[in-house]
Amino acid sequence: MNYKKLLNDQLDRHTDKTPVVVALLAGLAVGAALGVLFAPASGTETRDLIADKSKDLADSAKDKLQTYKEKIKSGADQLADTAKDKYQTYSSKIQDGVDELSDLKDIAVESVKSKFNRAEDLADNIKTDVENA
Repeated sequence: MNYKKLLNDQLDRHTDKTPVVVALLAGLAVGAALGVLFAPASGTETRDLIADKSKDLADSAKDKLQTYKEKIKSGADQLADTAKDKYQTYSSKIQDGVDELSDLKDIAVESVKSKFNRAEDLADNIKTDVENA
């Protein structure tokens, strides 16, 4: 079995790196907290340091969340604009096709009417010729 290909296929399918980033940040936070707890400092200093680090970590998480929200909104706006443009393009093309079919229908109707009138005239001429003969 080609494990290298299988591994690459799996990695290609899972391109969302968010869980990896979250795990990395959580690991850093736990490591920092353990490092502070075992550091030779007073309890007050340690608690203040933990509080500061926790606030920094929360601020960092809020910033990341805001960044992701902005990226998602930007992507959604871009997708909506693209969909609107495609709708307008195809709507215009469809309307052009409808107009063209309508014109062709009118031409066909006029052609049938013209041929019918000619057949009617021909029938009248034949009738007249038969009556005069």
